[in-house]
Amino acid sequence: MSSPFELVGLLTHALVLLLGLGGLIGFIPLARGRRAGVGLLLMAGSMALVVMEPRWQLGLVGATAYTVAFLTALWLLLGPVRRMPRP
Repeated sequence: MSSPFELVGLLTHALVLLLGLGGLIGFIPLARGRRAGVGLLLMAGSMALVVMEPRWQLGLVGATAYTVAFLTALWLLLGPVRRMPRP
């Protein structure tokens, strides 16, 4: 059975996953549009990996996957955006 920590962690990241999916398809307006939606999807996935890691015991592979996905998500959410020239 799952611990309460795992359950709450997974439910929290399921909500972030839904927000990211809504932003990706344009249902939820996000400040950075679809880019933020993809970032939220990556963030939810990487954080769910952290919650489930003790059960799955992925070791270095899990830590590497988490690091790459989380840093990519941060870049998508907070990184620079190209400005469109004004007409």
